[in-house]
Amino acid sequence: MHDYAIFGHSRATIGRWLGVASVILTGAVSSLLVWLYEATNIEAFATAIITPAIIYFVLHYCFDRFGWKIPFFSIPDISGIWSVKGETLNEDGSTKYNWEAEIDIEQTWEKISITLKTAKSSSESYTATLGKKPGTKGGWILHYSYTNNPDTDQFHELNSHKGYCELVFNKDLNQGEAAYFNSNGRRTFGRMTLRKEQ
Repeated sequence: MHDYAIFGHSRATIGRWLGVASVILTGAVSSLLVWLYEATNIEAFATAIITPAIIYFVLHYCFDRFGWKIPFFSIPDISGIWSVKGETLNEDGSTKYNWEAEIDIEQTWEKISITLKTAKSSSESYTATLGKKPGTKGGWILHYSYTNNPDTDQFHELNSHKGYCELVFNKDLNQGEAAYFNSNGRRTFGRMTLRKEQ
Protein backbone atom coordinates (compact mmCIF):
# COMPACT_ATOMS: atom_id res chain seq x y z
CA MET A 1 0.00 0.00 0.00
CA HIS A 2 1.09 3.60 -0.58
CA ASP A 3 0.12 7.08 0.60
CA TYR A 4 -2.69 8.94 -1.13
CA ALA A 5 -4.15 12.45 -0.98
CA ILE A 6 -7.78 13.27 -0.22
CA PHE A 7 -8.74 16.70 -1.56
CA GLY A 8 -10.73 18.76 0.92
CA HIS A 9 -9.63 16.67 3.90
CA SER A 10 -6.89 17.75 6.32
CA ARG A 11 -5.07 14.87 7.96
CA ALA A 12 -3.12 17.43 10.00
CA THR A 13 -6.34 18.70 11.60
CA ILE A 14 -7.43 15.17 12.47
CA GLY A 15 -3.97 14.53 13.92
CA ARG A 16 -4.26 17.59 16.17
CA TRP A 17 -7.65 16.44 17.45
CA LEU A 18 -6.24 12.99 18.11
CA GLY A 19 -3.45 14.68 20.08
CA VAL A 20 -5.93 16.66 22.19
CA ALA A 21 -7.99 13.53 22.81
CA SER A 22 -4.89 11.57 23.84
CA VAL A 23 -3.97 14.18 26.49
CA ILE A 24 -7.51 14.17 27.90
CA LEU A 25 -7.74 10.38 27.88
CA THR A 26 -4.33 10.03 29.54
CA GLY A 27 -5.62 11.93 32.56
CA ALA A 28 -8.84 9.93 32.60
CA VAL A 29 -7.07 6.56 32.32
CA SER A 30 -4.54 7.53 35.01
CA SER A 31 -7.37 8.49 37.37
CA LEU A 32 -9.12 5.21 36.62
CA LEU A 33 -5.97 3.24 37.44
CA VAL A 34 -5.59 5.06 40.76
CA TRP A 35 -9.21 4.32 41.60
CA LEU A 36 -8.79 0.64 40.66
CA TYR A 37 -5.66 0.39 42.82
CA GLU A 38 -7.44 1.91 45.81
CA ALA A 39 -10.46 -0.35 45.28
CA THR A 40 -8.56 -3.61 44.72
CA ASN A 41 -5.06 -3.06 46.16
CA ILE A 42 -3.64 -4.75 43.06
CA GLU A 43 -0.09 -3.42 42.63
CA ALA A 44 -0.21 -3.59 38.81
CA PHE A 45 -2.70 -0.72 38.68
CA ALA A 46 -0.35 1.51 40.70
CA THR A 47 2.75 0.75 38.60
CA ALA A 48 1.12 0.97 35.16
CA ILE A 49 2.49 3.84 33.10
CA ILE A 50 0.15 5.51 30.63
CA THR A 51 1.56 8.35 28.50
CA PRO A 52 -0.09 10.57 25.87
CA ALA A 53 2.14 8.92 23.26
CA ILE A 54 0.70 5.49 24.02
CA ILE A 55 -2.87 6.79 23.92
CA TYR A 56 -2.15 8.70 20.67
CA PHE A 57 -0.72 5.56 19.05
CA VAL A 58 -3.84 3.57 19.96
CA LEU A 59 -6.21 6.34 18.80
CA HIS A 60 -4.30 6.81 15.54
CA TYR A 61 -4.30 3.07 14.83
CA CYS A 62 -8.05 2.81 15.49
CA PHE A 63 -8.84 5.86 13.36
CA ASP A 64 -6.60 4.67 10.51
CA ARG A 65 -8.31 1.28 10.43
CA PHE A 66 -11.90 2.05 11.42
CA GLY A 67 -12.71 5.61 12.53
CA TRP A 68 -12.31 7.29 9.14
CA LYS A 69 -15.29 5.31 7.83
CA ILE A 70 -17.70 7.22 10.10
CA PRO A 71 -19.90 9.33 7.75
CA PHE A 72 -19.12 12.52 9.72
CA PHE A 73 -15.63 12.63 8.19
CA SER A 74 -16.93 12.42 4.58
CA ILE A 75 -14.21 10.06 3.39
CA PRO A 76 -15.50 7.51 0.87
CA ASP A 77 -14.83 3.84 1.52
CA ILE A 78 -14.07 2.49 -1.96
CA SER A 79 -12.32 -0.65 -0.73
CA GLY A 80 -13.46 -4.02 -1.99
CA ILE A 81 -13.63 -6.14 -5.11
CA TRP A 82 -14.91 -4.53 -8.32
CA SER A 83 -15.77 -6.36 -11.54
CA VAL A 84 -14.57 -4.57 -14.67
CA LYS A 85 -15.67 -4.52 -18.29
CA GLY A 86 -13.09 -2.74 -20.39
CA GLU A 87 -12.72 -1.50 -23.94
CA THR A 88 -9.46 -0.67 -25.64
CA LEU A 89 -10.17 2.02 -28.23
CA ASN A 90 -8.85 2.99 -31.65
CA GLU A 91 -7.83 6.56 -32.43
CA ASP A 92 -11.28 7.24 -33.93
CA GLY A 93 -13.02 6.12 -30.73
CA SER A 94 -14.20 2.77 -32.07
CA THR A 95 -13.66 -0.39 -30.03
CA LYS A 96 -10.41 -2.21 -30.76
CA TYR A 97 -11.19 -5.10 -28.39
CA ASN A 98 -13.10 -5.87 -25.19
CA TRP A 99 -11.70 -7.37 -22.03
CA GLU A 100 -12.72 -8.19 -18.47
CA ALA A 101 -10.87 -7.76 -15.20
CA GLU A 102 -11.17 -7.49 -11.46
CA ILE A 103 -10.03 -4.54 -9.35
CA ASP A 104 -9.13 -5.07 -5.71
CA ILE A 105 -8.96 -1.82 -3.70
CA GLU A 106 -7.42 -1.94 -0.24
CA GLN A 107 -7.85 1.28 1.72
CA THR A 108 -7.14 2.77 5.13
CA TRP A 109 -7.21 6.42 6.21
CA GLU A 110 -3.59 6.99 5.20
CA LYS A 111 -2.87 4.37 2.55
CA ILE A 112 -4.41 2.74 -0.48
CA SER A 113 -3.61 0.17 -3.16
CA ILE A 114 -5.46 -0.45 -6.42
CA THR A 115 -4.71 -3.79 -8.09
CA LEU A 116 -6.22 -4.77 -11.44
CA LYS A 117 -6.03 -8.35 -12.73
CA THR A 118 -6.90 -9.43 -16.27
CA ALA A 119 -6.50 -12.80 -17.93
CA LYS A 120 -3.03 -11.84 -19.19
CA SER A 121 -1.57 -9.22 -16.84
CA SER A 122 -1.88 -7.34 -13.59
CA SER A 123 -1.31 -3.75 -12.55
CA GLU A 124 -0.60 -2.08 -9.22
CA SER A 125 -1.00 1.58 -8.29
CA TYR A 126 1.89 3.66 -6.95
CA THR A 127 0.28 7.12 -6.58
CA ALA A 128 -3.34 8.17 -6.04
CA THR A 129 -5.59 11.11 -5.21
CA LEU A 130 -9.25 11.09 -4.21
CA GLY A 131 -11.68 14.00 -4.46
CA LYS A 132 -15.38 14.83 -4.30
CA LYS A 133 -17.23 15.62 -7.52
CA PRO A 134 -19.18 18.92 -7.39
CA GLY A 135 -22.91 19.01 -6.72
CA THR A 136 -25.20 17.23 -4.28
CA LYS A 137 -25.46 14.22 -6.60
CA GLY A 138 -21.75 14.14 -7.31
CA GLY A 139 -19.79 11.03 -6.51
CA TRP A 140 -16.06 10.69 -6.05
CA ILE A 141 -13.16 10.70 -8.48
CA LEU A 142 -10.01 8.63 -8.06
CA HIS A 143 -6.89 9.45 -10.06
CA TYR A 144 -4.07 6.93 -9.95
CA SER A 145 -0.90 5.92 -11.74
CA TYR A 146 0.08 2.29 -12.09
CA THR A 147 2.62 -0.18 -13.37
CA ASN A 148 1.43 -3.15 -15.41
CA ASN A 149 3.26 -6.44 -15.80
CA PRO A 150 2.26 -9.33 -18.06
CA ASP A 151 1.86 -12.81 -16.64
CA THR A 152 4.90 -15.06 -17.05
CA ASP A 153 3.47 -16.87 -20.08
CA GLN A 154 2.67 -13.56 -21.81
CA PHE A 155 6.12 -11.94 -21.89
CA HIS A 156 6.53 -12.86 -25.56
CA GLU A 157 3.32 -10.98 -26.42
CA LEU A 158 2.98 -8.10 -23.92
CA ASN A 159 5.38 -5.52 -22.49
CA SER A 160 5.53 -4.05 -19.00
CA HIS A 161 4.37 -0.45 -18.97
CA LYS A 162 3.09 2.43 -16.89
CA GLY A 163 -0.28 4.10 -17.13
CA TYR A 164 -2.79 6.52 -15.67
CA CYS A 165 -6.47 6.06 -14.81
CA GLU A 166 -9.27 8.46 -13.88
CA LEU A 167 -12.11 6.60 -12.16
CA VAL A 168 -15.44 8.23 -11.27
CA PHE A 169 -17.60 6.51 -8.64
CA ASN A 170 -21.31 7.17 -8.27
CA LYS A 171 -22.63 8.67 -5.03
CA ASP A 172 -23.62 5.25 -3.67
CA LEU A 173 -20.10 3.91 -4.29
CA ASN A 174 -21.32 0.76 -6.03
CA GLN A 175 -20.60 1.62 -9.69
CA GLY A 176 -17.95 3.52 -11.57
CA GLU A 177 -16.70 4.61 -14.98
CA ALA A 178 -13.08 5.11 -15.91
CA ALA A 179 -10.78 6.27 -18.67
CA TYR A 180 -7.16 5.14 -18.90
CA PHE A 181 -4.10 5.41 -21.07
CA ASN A 182 -0.80 3.55 -21.15
CA SER A 183 2.69 4.55 -22.22
CA ASN A 184 6.29 3.33 -22.20
CA GLY A 185 5.71 -0.16 -23.52
CA ARG A 186 2.09 -0.31 -24.64
CA ARG A 187 0.60 2.86 -26.08
CA THR A 188 -3.09 2.11 -25.71
CA PHE A 189 -6.07 3.83 -24.16
CA GLY A 190 -9.66 2.98 -23.37
CA ARG A 191 -12.50 3.02 -20.89
CA MET A 192 -13.90 0.79 -18.17
CA THR A 193 -17.16 0.29 -16.29
CA LEU A 194 -17.02 -1.03 -12.74
CA ARG A 195 -19.51 -2.71 -10.45
CA LYS A 196 -18.81 -3.47 -6.80
CA GLU A 197 -19.00 -7.18 -6.01
CA GLN A 198 -18.03 -7.16 -2.32
